Amino acid sequence: MSNPIKVKFFTPFAELQETLPPVPASKFWPEWFKNAPGTRPGTEGYHKDSRTVKSCPGILDMLNMGYIIPLWADYKVTRQEDGNVNWQVPSLSNGRSMYGAGIHPHDQIESYPFEEDTYKGSFKFQNPWEVKTPKGYSCIMIHPFYNKHPNLQVLTGNVDTDYYHELHVNSFFTAPVNKTILFEYGMPLVQIIPYKRDEYEMEALAGDHRTRDNILTQFIHNSIFAPQHYRKNLSPKRYK
Repeated sequence: MSNPIKVKFFTPFAELQETLPPVPASKFWPEWFKNAPGTRPGTEGYHKDSRTVKSCPGILDMLNMGYIIPLWADYKVTRQEDGNVNWQVPSLSNGRSMYGAGIHPHDQIESYPFEEDTYKGSFKFQNPWEVKTPKGYSCIMIHPFYNKHPNLQVLTGNVDTDYYHELHVNSFFTAPVNKTILFEYGMPLVQIIPYKRDEYEMEALAGDHRTRDNILTQFIHNSIFAPQHYRKNLSPKRYK
């Protein structure tokens, strides 16, 4: 077995390293997914129990892919009548904020089709965690898969973390005017997915280019939806 690729998270705040470090994404399955049944009863005319989303390897892989940075403090954010936002974060005894936030104003993203009640810019969580990967590796930043939040959508981005390590978290913030939203300490904020940079070239071809194994696997999936239909382990733990 080859040595795993090291992904290093580091912070100037020792208390975060001790109490709320980043963790493998498999530790933050959304509650709705954890509570979902593994099977559902067959219906009239089809008496065999059927499997649910919990048997989908594609979804399980996304839930387990990479790492989650939990929110490092309570953030209270309010959308104001003048179209701006303000925020409150924990303060030190001298009155200075322990953690930061900011915005990218509307004129930087004015052509985006914002939803109603959404701040017409982006709200930025100033991330106290930096990420370092080996040469040739980058990280995708994305909203935690299937962890829907009614007031927040993290903007997807990519950083070459072998050269640049800051990963501040930009987001779209949605709330009625003058309603303060609490983003709670410990909630899953952003999913970090490392990958190796490489060059790719696509082809679009006609005909059936599957191997015999591909054809058999697809037949098994379509006919009986076997839970481990295309590999021995349904959801391999590649991220530790």
